[in-house]
Amino acid sequence: MSFMELRQNQLRRREAATEIFTSLETFEKDLGRTLASVSLLIGQLPVARAKANMSVVVGQEVIDRFVAALGHINQAMGAAVEGHNHLEQTRRALRLPEMGGGDKDIIPNVAQAADQVSDDHGRMTG
Repeated sequence: MSFMELRQNQLRRREAATEIFTSLETFEKDLGRTLASVSLLIGQLPVARAKANMSVVVGQEVIDRFVAALGHINQAMGAAVEGHNHLEQTRRALRLPEMGGGDKDIIPNVAQAADQVSDDHGRMTG
């Protein structure tokens, strides 16, 4: 392959990566907004029920349904994060530039953080 053909392929890959990044960013933001709006709705339902002086049994099945929906949306967010990480690996393998900001360092989950304890000298061990 000539230098020009290699350069054209590289430019096409960058263009495709930019399009994918734009769609991914929109998708992740939409999922985040959905998580927030369902959470808000779930929080409002018991408050509205109490303001209306209704029994806790009234509308509980509705709350249950929205809580279940929230769980599904959260699973979708987890799957999106996994997909994002796979795209990041592909980006690195193709040696494409990073498309956006955000945290690139993996933040340990609570279980990992709890496993780290200070020794007698204050150093972190894991």
